Order: sequence, then structure tokens, then C-alpha cells
Amino acid sequence: MDTLSVIQKSITAFLVLIAVALVAGQLLGQPLLLGYVATGSMDPTLAVGDGFVAIPPFLAGGVSAGDVITYEAQSLDGGGPTTHRVIETTSEGYVTQGDANSFTDQAAGEPPVNDVQVLAVALQINGEVVVIPSLGSAAAVVQNGVRSVTGAIGVGSGAQIGVMTTGFGVVLIAFTLLYGFFTSDSRRQTERSTSRSGVVSGRLVVAGLILVLILPIMTSMVLPSGTTTANFLSTSPSIASDNSARVTAGGSMNISYTVENSQYLPKVVVIEPASSGLAVTNGTAVVSHGDSKQVQLTVTAPDETGAFSRSYSETHYLYGLPLPVIRLLHAIHPVVAMLTISLSATLPVVAVYLFFFGLRPISVRQTHR
Repeated sequence: MDTLSVIQKSITAFLVLIAVALVAGQLLGQPLLLGYVATGSMDPTLAVGDGFVAIPPFLAGGVSAGDVITYEAQSLDGGGPTTHRVIETTSEGYVTQGDANSFTDQAAGEPPVNDVQVLAVALQINGEVVVIPSLGSAAAVVQNGVRSVTGAIGVGSGAQIGVMTTGFGVVLIAFTLLYGFFTSDSRRQTERSTSRSGVVSGRLVVAGLILVLILPIMTSMVLPSGTTTANFLSTSPSIASDNSARVTAGGSMNISYTVENSQYLPKVVVIEPASSGLAVTNGTAVVSHGDSKQVQLTVTAPDETGAFSRSYSETHYLYGLPLPVIRLLHAIHPVVAMLTISLSATLPVVAVYLFFFGLRPISVRQTHR
């Protein structure tokens, strides 16, 4: 392989990585490796359509005043991912503000931002955000084109259809490019042959079988899991209210949270506090198909009056292992528990396959013209 070929393939892989990162970030609702702004609230630091390098919070080494973050807003502009600068840290969370705005997000009704709401931190060098000009504008052009096509052929309409279709198309293109990247050399070597017999390793077949079985099991646990942030209002003791979102300043309120199971298999759901000022009673629930369980959350309000938020995490597991084992694995890390449960459900099927077929290689006959 010559130097030019290596450079071409490196550029292709880099472009594919950018495309997949942008699409995956949009489908997940948060920036992944790269992000961009759609409004002028961060001007002049980030103009409309400008992109930035998005660093996961756990790699950024924490959030401090001066950082530009993307967080999951609860009420600002209807809620959703928002990219603004942290101007102050308080005991209740971060105070944020767009560089072009004359008021803070909290003055506009957004509660202080908790760590669990922070999706990414923009990369800064010498105190300046690393800007990728017009990255979002280019992505918007592609999305609008796909939306026009899908609308014209009657496939559907709306932003969700457009984003999903764009994602599918770009991921498909990325897959095609990667396939060509890894197979171009072998095709050149065999383009003159009329036919040949290929052999697929038995170990590769087993690995593929495990992957195919694990993915849907992992998906059934990952998708319903996540962190939820609820907004409350801390009020003066003299203000009486039956509103469940109002809590007396410095006081507490109990909330019953219902855990349901719409899946066919029983599952274990673990509810845990994800922010200060929240306690969970009987946070581990075993829920059968079609059943539900109640978990009690205790919300404690700050001493100051005003809007505040509290967060809790919800992790779902298939009830495929004894409950003490699931608790132990969960204490290590939820991903460890999910992988162990997935493997334990997969191994019997793999064992049956190995019993009947073993690790014999599979012959595949290919024809080239």
C-alpha cells in the first residue's frame, strides 16, 4: 500500500467519523464528539451554525465558571439541549448565560443546572472555544434536502422524519465507505479470477452469533434506562399550596413514583438519586410483565425560595440473574451488570450451536466477473 493510498483512506475514515458523530449526536439528542449551535445566543463566540468539539463531562475534568457547556434545559425555549456559558457555580447548580444575552438562563425561569444535565463541555484552548465554522450550516443543508425529498414522495414530514432519514442515509454511506476501505485491496487482488472458495472461521461465526443475540438484549435494558430531572418551586412557609411542584423552603415532600413493565419478561428496576436533595426509599423493584411497583422519592427544597430541580436515575435489567447478583454487579457499574445479564442469556444458545456444529469453518463460494 503506497503513501497516497494511506492518506486517502485516512481522510475517508476521518470524514466518516465526523458524519457518524454528527448523526449519532442528533439521534441521541446530545453532541457526540462534535456539536453546533442553531441560534445566536452565543454570538460572537459561536455564530449561528458554528460547530465546536464536544468533550464528555467525565473527560473534561469537571465544570467550572467560564466553561461553555451543552446541557439539557428543562424550561428554557421549551426545553432540550442548550449551549451556554457557565458564569457561576452555586450549591444548587450552575448559573448559565448565552454570551449574547443580557440575562441569565435562571432569570428566564430555568433552574440551576445540575451535573447530570450536562451533556458536553466545549473544548477551549487558552480560554478560547475551538470553533469549526459553518459545521452546523452544512448539516442543516443536508437535513433540509432530505426532508424535501421525503415530503415530496409522501414518506412523512416533520423534523423527526428528516433527522432519522438523514441519520440512516449517512450511516449507510459511512458503512459503504468503510466496507470499501477494508476490502479495496482484496478486490484488486482477485478481480481477474473467475471464482474462488472462501472460508469463514468458525470462531468468527460464533462471535457474530453472540453479537446478534446480545444487541437486542442490551437494547431492551439501555433504552428505558436514564436520568430524569424534575422541576420544583421552593416557596415561603406562609404560602399554602396543594401543587405537587411546590415545596416549602428548607422542607421536604414525598412523591410516589410508579415503575411499570410493558415487556414480556420480568425485570429489575433500580432507582437512585442523581442529585443532592433527593432520597429514595425501596429503590430496587422487581416488576413482572404487566405489573407495576411504587417507589417513594423524598424531595428536599433549598432554604432559599425560587425554582430548583432534582434528578434521579432509573436503570432497567432483565431478571436473568439472582437479585443479589444483579445488585452486586450494579454496584460495580450498570454496564457491567447489563453485559453479564446479556451474556448469561446468550450462552445457552451458543452452547447449543457449538454442540451441533462446533467450530468448523464455513465454506463460502464467491464469483467475480
